[in-house]
Amino acid sequence: MLAAGAAAAYVAGFHPAADKRPAPLPTRVASTQTVGLIAEPSAGATQAAAIVQLLSTQRQPAFAPVGLSQEQQGQPEWIADVMTDGGYIFIYLPTSQCLASAGSRARPRLAVERCDLSRGQRWQRLGSGVLVDGHDFYQFSNLSTAKCITAGSGEAAQGLPASLATCDPARPTRQLLAFWWSAG
Repeated sequence: MLAAGAAAAYVAGFHPAADKRPAPLPTRVASTQTVGLIAEPSAGATQAAAIVQLLSTQRQPAFAPVGLSQEQQGQPEWIADVMTDGGYIFIYLPTSQCLASAGSRARPRLAVERCDLSRGQRWQRLGSGVLVDGHDFYQFSNLSTAKCITAGSGEAAQGLPASLATCDPARPTRQLLAFWWSAG
């Protein structure tokens, strides 16, 4: 009888399979705001647009130029939900879809898709902000792939591709995003 009790206590206290499962993701929103997800064009781009905004087409998200006249007023296109664990969910206002990492783990791509609050739709803000012209810019890493949202290179006036790339600890401009035109 004593041996059976000890065995039951051992089994109840030791669950190796349970230790390997990630903790469940929170589903409660701590705060929400409507924002423009803004990046600065790469250093080699012309200054036809001082900043670029993440937008989505039917194909995939891309950075589109914001004219100098629109820079102050802007048009926020995303809802940034801060979850109770400090992570973010980005919801594209025109379609009510979530920014996500899609594709294989080896070749992830940035997409917008039906919101399901999965790890592929969760974003973590990395490190401290970089202050540029009164705005804090941060890297945002996907919880599933650990890849950062990255603006491609090219002519900003034509738009820049958006992708997922290895998060660079040097925090290059192409991986830094700011919330502009935010409204809580």
